[in-house]
Amino acid sequence: MNRTSRALRVLGAVSLPVVVLAGCGGTDADAGKPGEPTEAALRAEATKMTEALASHDYAAAYRFRSARCRLTLNEDDYVASMAQLYDGRDLKSKPSEITVTTSGSTGTVTVKNFDARAAQDDSKPKTWTFVDGQWRFDNC
Repeated sequence: MNRTSRALRVLGAVSLPVVVLAGCGGTDADAGKPGEPTEAALRAEATKMTEALASHDYAAAYRFRSARCRLTLNEDDYVASMAQLYDGRDLKSKPSEITVTTSGSTGTVTVKNFDARAAQDDSKPKTWTFVDGQWRFDNC
């Protein structure tokens, strides 16, 4: 009985830190369940859109627009507009700073660029809306 008691105490002493550490990691506390309007999900979508613009892939950036915004500006006109704003700019040397906040299914995203033309950017917060399980750019 004495051996069994010691073995259980040793096993408990070894396994307790593993259980505690397992509870501390793994998922982002802000991530929530897939398809929920979290700040982490909004940041991920805003980052993808910002990276598409930095890569001059304006058609890819257009896909982040809400259905409502797509009705106000078709893809060809959007691509032409973004080309005027971003062609010739190096937005990759120093990545953009992205700030997000959410309130239910509405979010705001502020993107600050650091290239030579950054002072000309409109860095006001832009509205995003959570629609059909995804964040969409809805500032149109």
